Amino acid sequence: MPTTTIKMGKRGTIVLPVKLRKQFGLQDGSLLVTEAKNGEIRIRPAFVYEPEVWSPQRKAYLTLINAMTQEEFDEVSALLRDEGIDPTDAPGLDPNHRATLPTRSE
Repeated sequence: MPTTTIKMGKRGTIVLPVKLRKQFGLQDGSLLVTEAKNGEIRIRPAFVYEPEVWSPQRKAYLTLINAMTQEEFDEVSALLRDEGIDPTDAPGLDPNHRATLPTRSE
């Protein structure tokens, strides 16, 4: 895109050309990052994401499915119970998952 000159308004407001807004998917309320570098003012889209918040059931599933031994499975189950999470309430986890794991001695 060729260089475009824009005019700054009251309180420092600027209007980005439509082509730039469309090119970068910017809409009303989009967040932008500004940076002063090498005598320039740089503006770029801010990439913001919402971190996933795990439900107790999801936390139980993810921690139990990653246990490597039966003993670790038991330790993780105890930790979950200490946090008030029922380790048997983990949708998607095979009820016999523990039995499929080796013991530490194996």
